[in-house]
Amino acid sequence: MTGMPTPEGHAPSSLYTLDEHGKRLWVYPQKIQGFFTRRRGLVSAFLILFYLLVPWIKVDGLPAIQLNILERQFILLGHIFWPQDVKYLVFILLGAALSLFFFTALAGRLWCGWACPQTVFLEFIFHRIETWIEGDRNQRMSLDRAPLSVEKVLKKGFKHLIFLAFASLIANTFLAYFVGVENVLDWMTGPPSAHWTAFIFMMANLVLFYFDFAWFREQFCTVLCPYARFQSALADEQTLQVSYDERRGEPRGKLGKSEGDCVDCGACVRVCPTGIDIRNGTQLECIGCARCIDACDDIMRKVDKPEGLVRYDSLSRMMNQDQPLFRGRVLIYGILLIGLTIGFVWSITARPLVEVTILRNPGEPYSILPDGRVSNHLSLRIVNKGREPRLVSFELEKPTDAELVVPVQPFHLKANSLQRMEVFVMVPQDKMQEGKLRVKLKMYSREEVADPDVILLGPQKR
Repeated sequence: MTGMPTPEGHAPSSLYTLDEHGKRLWVYPQKIQGFFTRRRGLVSAFLILFYLLVPWIKVDGLPAIQLNILERQFILLGHIFWPQDVKYLVFILLGAALSLFFFTALAGRLWCGWACPQTVFLEFIFHRIETWIEGDRNQRMSLDRAPLSVEKVLKKGFKHLIFLAFASLIANTFLAYFVGVENVLDWMTGPPSAHWTAFIFMMANLVLFYFDFAWFREQFCTVLCPYARFQSALADEQTLQVSYDERRGEPRGKLGKSEGDCVDCGACVRVCPTGIDIRNGTQLECIGCARCIDACDDIMRKVDKPEGLVRYDSLSRMMNQDQPLFRGRVLIYGILLIGLTIGFVWSITARPLVEVTILRNPGEPYSILPDGRVSNHLSLRIVNKGREPRLVSFELEKPTDAELVVPVQPFHLKANSLQRMEVFVMVPQDKMQEGKLRVKLKMYSREEVADPDVILLGPQKR
């Protein structure tokens, strides 16, 4: 990619990946090795294996992690969370948001450069496939500019065939987190006519992932992802981020002709996956991947100058100002995150294993029996969150002259299940006040006791 010309030290007013006419400039990141790239490779290898293997791992016979859309369950390390447990999802979402705030305030876009699936898959799978087939930066640029030929068709076709294979693997693994490995394998091995809805969804998922990694690429980070836009509100002068030491590097120039250490070789630009020039300061397109650090350090070693012209550092330290170890913003985020984690763990350990939700049966709200009593038809939804089956019993605590009719007592509740039971509650009409009566229904299951209130309906006295 040849970026738009800009004054030294100033970022362009538009994206680096667009020319003056708004046409996309394709990014050709050069292959690089170095301290940070090797460590990011190890982290990415772990994350890729984790992503691919987790749907296959079972904990107490359940998937380790699964957001089961078909059964409306969220499974985490052997624990099943039902729609009634939505409060725990709030804990998880708030925890994820606070973690993002905390690490951004502390170390900038650490997530983007080291752990974001877009970066991990694109750089350590798709870019490497492309480099293996088409060659490094200059070879890929030459191939794209070359006229159509047998070699070009074969290389491009082979590359996109492998892209499709990996996009399929990633897309179907992603699907397994929601519907389970068994369902995905069944859909993949069975004829499409047996499950057209699933087939169409799988194909749409595949096309989306292929489009992203084969064409959209870095534009997801620079155009679509909102994180780049609000990171400036989370970072400050003490935030650790990839930075160019302007005081040491400027004025830049060719080797032997510059007063600063920057030899203006352009290596930092050639290796950047989003095509930016880090020497123009902090920019929203920078994902903090540290490839420019490795490239610059390599050049500094070759020209016998100190490393660290581009490095992980804060603006305050760049200006030789004091850098507090802990500061208000980081402390607040950290304390909130610890408190939220403690609250989540406590709420999980203290949550009841059996819960009951009472719903009024749709249709006729009540009926009058031949003996004059009022009958209410109720539907009980009973959830067993434990790993063992249970027996549950029901009784009315008050009023004493009300009658509860259940189909079976005690009721057998399967492990990790949601079951329904229809019951009838009958009370004398003279107990009704303005057509309503509050009763308490008690559910017993070993040491577990639930006693929800129920409002019964009846005719209003005239």
